[in-house]
Amino acid sequence: MKESAKYRLNYFTYQIGVMFFPYVVLYLKNAGYNSFQYGAVLSFTPIVIACSLPLFALFDKGSGGRKILAGGFALLMIAAEWLIVGFDSLTLIVTAMFFASIAKATLNTSADNITTMYCIETGQEFSKFRSFSSFGYIVANIVGAFLFDKLGFSAILIISSVGMLFFGTGWLNLKQLKLDKNINKKEPNYKLLFTNKAFILFLIYQIFCFAMFTFNNNYEIIYLQVRGLPSYVFGITTLIRVGFEILTLVFLRKSKISYKKMLAAAPLFLIVQSAAFYFLIPTLLIYFLMSIAGIGSGLIVFANNKYLNKIVRPQNVTVALYTSAVVQNLFTGIATMTGGAAIDIFGIKYLYLGSGIILTAAFLITTFFIKHEKNFSGGVSMQ
Repeated sequence: MKESAKYRLNYFTYQIGVMFFPYVVLYLKNAGYNSFQYGAVLSFTPIVIACSLPLFALFDKGSGGRKILAGGFALLMIAAEWLIVGFDSLTLIVTAMFFASIAKATLNTSADNITTMYCIETGQEFSKFRSFSSFGYIVANIVGAFLFDKLGFSAILIISSVGMLFFGTGWLNLKQLKLDKNINKKEPNYKLLFTNKAFILFLIYQIFCFAMFTFNNNYEIIYLQVRGLPSYVFGITTLIRVGFEILTLVFLRKSKISYKKMLAAAPLFLIVQSAAFYFLIPTLLIYFLMSIAGIGSGLIVFANNKYLNKIVRPQNVTVALYTSAVVQNLFTGIATMTGGAAIDIFGIKYLYLGSGIILTAAFLITTFFIKHEKNFSGGVSMQ
């Protein structure tokens, strides 16, 4: 198998391996836990990821080390999956999600980092590989929705475990990258990074836009069930949203739209999902509007790291990527936990009113404060 095919297959099997995550909350809801409890468990993943990423960065010493970590954490993920369903105890489920979240942080970050390095080494476009993650996500949620309705949560765990086993095996078979010879030769300048106004504004954008994008999707499966819709509707909405995300990535590879315009447009497309869910529109109309939300997520996926690479110096890129991921996950976790507590008080549709307001703020911040990437060269403002 060609090396590029291995990277694509790894992205696909990774999504199969973590397909159980969205369905944990449905499992808890059907088991009789209240909104605050399953909201807390749902928020647990991004918060643990945010806390574990800085620790993982200390061990990020090249593709060889990442391969060893990924193989071990793939086994940890499989063990955590079975702990979730093996005992009817919220304490044990939280423990399992703790370990599963650490594993997901390690696997997801290492996959993106080593693939980025592979793309730099071979001169290939990252989105060509990242789109296979989106494709895997579609398949995982269509299969997951069917399995949950017909066979139950345990069936999802079986398929997920097999997918994670294939991912871990495929990861260990990747070749060592030549770029690892030069890794960490130039130490990051933390003072320069955290006094970079453009980078700080970008982090604020991450809080408002990226966190709300993830927040909306975290509660989607619960929202659909509260409305009395079957689980397969979640599979269809995922197919449409992520399908249009992939199409957007294909289009953007050939476009000359500035990254600033992409970042500004993304919340306008994403706010459509918030509006659709708040106004309780019919299912068929939800399907149509999710295609617009998919364009928004495609804009974020394509422009996010590319814009960051423009506004920070090369030696600070890795630290900037980790910091951005920490900010995204930390505030997603806080928002998700708050959302779980708010459902019983206000109703789930008001979560989407809140996310719509914050996405509007993200558009305004980007339009008036985020600078065009042409004003930067190597992370230094030309103004």
